[in-house]
Amino acid sequence: MKKITKKMWIVLIVITGAALGIMSAAAVTKVDILNSAVGSVITPLQKAVGSLGAVGDFVDRLANAGAYKAENQQLREQVARLEQESINIEAYRNENQRLRALLDMKDLREGPEYTGANVISYDSGDWYETLVIDKGSAAGVKVNSVVTVPEGLVGSVFEVGVDYAKVKAITDVESSVGAICGRTNDIGLAEGRSGLTPEGKCALNYLDKNARIIEGDVIETSGTGGIFPKGLTIGRVISISEAADGLTLECQIETAVDPGRVTEVLVSVQK
Repeated sequence: MKKITKKMWIVLIVITGAALGIMSAAAVTKVDILNSAVGSVITPLQKAVGSLGAVGDFVDRLANAGAYKAENQQLREQVARLEQESINIEAYRNENQRLRALLDMKDLREGPEYTGANVISYDSGDWYETLVIDKGSAAGVKVNSVVTVPEGLVGSVFEVGVDYAKVKAITDVESSVGAICGRTNDIGLAEGRSGLTPEGKCALNYLDKNARIIEGDVIETSGTGGIFPKGLTIGRVISISEAADGLTLECQIETAVDPGRVTEVLVSVQK
């Protein structure tokens, strides 16, 4: 047997290493080819599955659209009910405050006895301004009964039925009220005037030409004339001018009470 030399061992090792390298490269290439092939098959499947999922979600939403719509409508109705309840609560609160103010005013008011009444209608024009209340002669209401609210004077009764009364507001052209400026004690006569009635204003006439009254002064009932008690607020002075006679002053007054917004009043009664 021929002896294997050192040189032959070296050649054998080199050949073996080359063979192993070729086999390894071939294996890697096959794996890459396999991976690529698998990927080319799986990727479209993944996309298809994803598309099917999206379609499924759409179909689900479509199938439940009616339920969603019904639920949305229920929620809208619930919100509307809650909003209405909130409005009602606020209205009850405001009414309670008005009634409490009337009750407090009734307890503190000196002079005639008062009873509460509701305004059931209102009528206004260029010359007149009247209200109808739900208390009449059966409750002790008389012609010239005073009608007021916590903010100030509303007017006086001019017609009475058994269970109703008609009220002439202080802005009515046929209304006249003895008036005084609390700050200066200047006195005059608060009267309704055509043209001012629709604006919620009245005139303060027959003021002394040397009166110290100024814009913004509060005008109250003076207590003269035998109808209106002293101290009821009529309104505030908004303008002052010389009267046509040149001997007196006259003012425009913005009344403290808008008769068109009054819902509950106090009316003086006689038992």
